Amino acid sequence: MNEFITLILIPSVMALLAAIVTWTAVQQHKLTKEKFKLDMFEKRFAVYKGVQEFLTIISVQGGKFDLNQLFEFRRKTQDSTFLFGNDIPQYIDYIDKKASEIMATKEEYEPLPVGKQKHEMVEEASRLFGELRDELPRLKEVFAPYLSFDKWK
Repeated sequence: MNEFITLILIPSVMALLAAIVTWTAVQQHKLTKEKFKLDMFEKRFAVYKGVQEFLTIISVQGGKFDLNQLFEFRRKTQDSTFLFGNDIPQYIDYIDKKASEIMATKEEYEPLPVGKQKHEMVEEASRLFGELRDELPRLKEVFAPYLSFDKWK
């Protein structure tokens, strides 16, 4: 009986324990990978929502937004460089530039008297507003490669 325990039972139990430990480690690794994907999704989605909120403000308010709203947009999207490929930070920079141009144009034309110069500047601000307003419907398409759950399956 001692020989049976020494030669067969102990090595079998040890092999079974090693298999259980290995299986547990593999499952833990899979779980860690899925947790990382979820964390990354949440961070990316927060950037998406920051862009969406800002473009919604611009669209709903007819291009009227203030410096605090622009700063809030920048704060919510500042980590995009670390979370996405180059396309998203460039897209966010495009929105930021257009918004900054709108603000600068408005600051320049508001004190002007009614006339040709003011009219041209109002038209320019309106054109810039239109470009930003048109970005809202395509926002999902721009972010889709980074927020799609299809990659998880």
